[in-house]
Order: sequence, then structure tokens, then C-alpha cells
Amino acid sequence: MGVAATHLDWSMVPYFRKSFFKHYKDGLKYIGNMNDKKVKEIIGDKTKEDAKEISIDDEKFYSNTKAKQYALDMTVRETHQAVEALYHNLNSLQSRSGGQVPFSSINYGTCTLTEGRIVIKEILEVSIEGLGPLHQTSVFPCGIFQCMKGVNRKPGDPNYDLFRLALRSTAQRLYPNYCNVDWSVNAGYDKNDPSQYVSTMGCRTYNGFDINGMGFKKDGRGNLAPVTIILPTIAMEAKELCEKYHLTDVPQVFLDLLDVKIHEARDILKERYEWICSQDPASASFMYGNNTMAGYVPEEGIRSALKHGTLVVGL
Repeated sequence: MGVAATHLDWSMVPYFRKSFFKHYKDGLKYIGNMNDKKVKEIIGDKTKEDAKEISIDDEKFYSNTKAKQYALDMTVRETHQAVEALYHNLNSLQSRSGGQVPFSSINYGTCTLTEGRIVIKEILEVSIEGLGPLHQTSVFPCGIFQCMKGVNRKPGDPNYDLFRLALRSTAQRLYPNYCNVDWSVNAGYDKNDPSQYVSTMGCRTYNGFDINGMGFKKDGRGNLAPVTIILPTIAMEAKELCEKYHLTDVPQVFLDLLDVKIHEARDILKERYEWICSQDPASASFMYGNNTMAGYVPEEGIRSALKHGTLVVGL
């Protein structure tokens, strides 16, 4: 089983702002020497929830320079520690059923907002640092850097510096992997909607266009079942058949065998899909009870969500 955050950098922006707001209030009070009444006058009726919508670059709201710098330093520090905790826990928690269950991946690299760029930077910095006193390479999470034209591909792009940092991390720590957001198969996606960007679950499992209503949306969808066709085995079988029956067209025999396997794979996937859809929602209560699976309608059963997933033939 695998699970992936499809755009962790964009997803964390509201929470980064929430933490920044908290530290800014402290900065006004302890660095700006303001009492609670004065702080209230500056921030008004804004709460931490309201602050999710306020950019940390908003000079109208965050106008106190010293308090702002304090808030930034503290929030970056918090973010770094949070990423360290993420890496540490995904490699050590006893609740994980072995190192690869669930196979945990994070996609990032396209957010050009200040908050998102900091999140990406800290993810990569912690990856480069390694785990623990021996600075060991982290196996999880599997990082995937999303390459996107005009965002991080070439010098002058806003996130090109982060792409270079990602390359350094890959050279030293194996991760991140890379995926092409502008892959032709995803042509037509909304560039203003990160949930439609190409993302993967580690080295595989890409969600394509959903013919059942969600279009290019990737969030809340996944691969339900894979079947793998081992091409070298078919090639050896084709060669053996040709030798046994004195046939000369080995490539054609190979293609005929492959055609059979493709149809068998399709039938296997359809059978597995029907079996999965017959299960009770209680078999995965967390997913269906917390809206992890997009499109779930309790009255219609789990097929309402699973129909947006994919069935895959691997080679």
C-alpha cells in the first residue's frame, strides 16, 4: 500500500501562515514592547484561522519589521523541526507495518509563494542533512520534485534555485525523484490548480484523466490494483515455441503471446475491481470516514469513490 501528498508545498501554505501569525503577535508584544491592547489594535479581530489567508509578505498587515523578522525566524525554525519529525517518524514509528507500509511519498517543487518556497527548501535541507547523529540517508518519505515549465526548469524561473537544491539532494541522498508536470498525457490541466498537477506515489502510480467526472484532479484518487506483465519471460517463451515448432517469425509470436497476456491482465483487473468494490466501508474506515477518498457517497457504497481510481498494467 502507498500514499502520497500530491502537492505538499501548496498544502502547507495556510498552516505556515497560521504559525507566522502566532509568532508575529509574540513579536509585537515582546520585541515591540506592546501591551495586549496595542497588539489588538494592530491585528484587529484577526484569529489564527483568519491568518491562513494573509500572505506573510503583506506589508499592510505585517508592518512591524522587527516583529516580522522574529516571526519569520521562528516559523522557519518550526518548519525545519517539523520536517525533521516527519522524516524521523516515517522511518522509526513502531505503528508502521514494516518500513514500506504504507509507502509514503511527498510531491513538491511548484509553489512560488514565499511560504511554499520555504517549505520546499526545508524539506530538501533536512533530506541533505540526513537522519540522526550519523546523518543517515532517509528511506522515507520518497520525495518527488515536480518539474514545471516557467516555474523551476531554467535559470530565471522563480524556483530554479530550489531545483538546483533538489539536484544536490538527489546526488547525496538518492531523493527526490523527478516528474514532469507538463507531460503530454496531462495536456489540458489547469495551471492555477495544484490538485491537477502531475504527481506520483513514489516511482510509479500516476493518476491520469478521470472519465468519471473528476477530470485532471489528482487529490483523493489512486491506483486500485496493478498487474505486471514480465516481457523477458514472454520473449523466452516465444523463442522456445519457435524452436519447438520450427517457426521463424519470433517477433510475431512474441506479439501474439503479449496480446494474450494484455487481455488476461485486463480481465484480472476487472475482476479485482469488482471484488474491491464489494467490500464494506468498515474495511477501510479511516479513508472513507475522513474523506481521504474523493467522491465517496455513503448511500452509494465505496464504488462511488473507487470509480475515480485507476487500474494499471505494468511492464
